[in-house]
Amino acid sequence: MDIDEYGYLGKDIKQYKILLIKKYKEVFNFIEELNHFFNKIKFEIDVKNDDLQGGTMIGLFTKSLTTFQAIYILYRNYLCNNTENLCRILFEEMINIGYCSLGKDEAKRYLSLEAIDRLKKLNKIKYGKNYFSEEERKNFFTKKSYNKRKSELIDHIEKLNLKGLLNEKGKPLAISIEERIKLINSPAISNYYLSFYSIVSEGVHSSPNILNRYLIFDEYGLVKELRWGPIAENCEIYALFVAIHFMIINIEYIQKYFKCPKKEDILKYTEKFQKLGHKYNYFS
Repeated sequence: MDIDEYGYLGKDIKQYKILLIKKYKEVFNFIEELNHFFNKIKFEIDVKNDDLQGGTMIGLFTKSLTTFQAIYILYRNYLCNNTENLCRILFEEMINIGYCSLGKDEAKRYLSLEAIDRLKKLNKIKYGKNYFSEEERKNFFTKKSYNKRKSELIDHIEKLNLKGLLNEKGKPLAISIEERIKLINSPAISNYYLSFYSIVSEGVHSSPNILNRYLIFDEYGLVKELRWGPIAENCEIYALFVAIHFMIINIEYIQKYFKCPKKEDILKYTEKFQKLGHKYNYFS
């Protein structure tokens, strides 16, 4: 068969796509309708160039919308397992939008993560003898010295003038995802973090549990069957409903800050989502 020789890039994958479309047609139609609603927002929201908080939020929302579309495209093409991995990314985008919605200082604290991460990488290049040779480190710091690079990053972080960003020794502290979730104080998000997030992280990190989709063992722990292609895919619709839920939460944060789109429009899609969710046992 074509599917055995070419996998998802072969012509036979079309039959599997058709099965999904037939089975979940109304869910797919709803996602495309919702996607259109989200995309129209870019014509309605006007972000002022001095609005750091709003600009950060809408930038994150734009990124989350791209992730949402990628999840849908992968699922429609029967790459269902990888939709779960992308849902983890979408979850973190949702966390960051929610955290930045708390205030300008929170948006600054989120943005500080880039400089803090660059500082960590800089120190790894400077002192990580197990990662880089002496010649590689020397070449990296030829145009700009380590001290100069470090000083620029520290200056940038200090100019943010945020309480709790630096410890007693002046070392910048990154705010963890757990801290951000705690400050957002959303029961729904906390529940997703304690359940769904940890599960999909197994796929992202290629944990041994994921191999059960591709390897079937006998009672003695020996490999009985090796699964390739579509047969190894977990095509339950759950991941798509999670993605829809995350995007609805995202748009609610956007609406609260920008007063756009209209609350009643969001409510209309929320009600449709709940109706479909009950039909496909997402809320069971």
